Amino acid sequence: MNKITAKQSNPFSTGGGGVNFEIRVQAVFVTLMMTGGFAPCLPAWPINKIKLQGKYKGFDTDDLIIFTKSPDGEKERKLLGQIKHSISITEDNKEFGKVIQAAWNDFKNPKLFTKESDAIVLITGPLSVSDINDVRIILEWARDSEDASDFLTKVNLVNFSSNAKRKKLRAFQKWRC
Repeated sequence: MNKITAKQSNPFSTGGGGVNFEIRVQAVFVTLMMTGGFAPCLPAWPINKIKLQGKYKGFDTDDLIIFTKSPDGEKERKLLGQIKHSISITEDNKEFGKVIQAAWNDFKNPKLFTKESDAIVLITGPLSVSDINDVRIILEWARDSEDASDFLTKVNLVNFSSNAKRKKLRAFQKWRC
């Protein structure tokens, strides 16, 4: 009698892992909305609406769109989120390229995104040490710089920055069209 042994597979190997991760992240935001919680990156205003898979409404960053309103109901803010269980921030990663292109498209669309008040996020599972350390720093420099020239000076300054940070910046630059 031959015994057939099936190998145990993890959910990602069988194709459902990324979807399960996305659904879990979306469920967290639905829970926040139902309990009066707040969205990260936005003012501490309650979440009043969520769109999932918002491509049908014109969003390219479409996995999760969070809407908040000020307590007086006069101002609205949006958080556009792309959810990826696993991603690498490199010049040759086409999936990262799609994420950056989608974010750039939404950022440039004033009907969907208000530059002064809305936010775009990439929600991921674990990242590499370089993605965490180098990307976080260049994003902080971008946020704190006077202008593009000031930012690029920081990134290109030999003893201030590093080749790893410049490489991460090139990944963003390559995919933003």
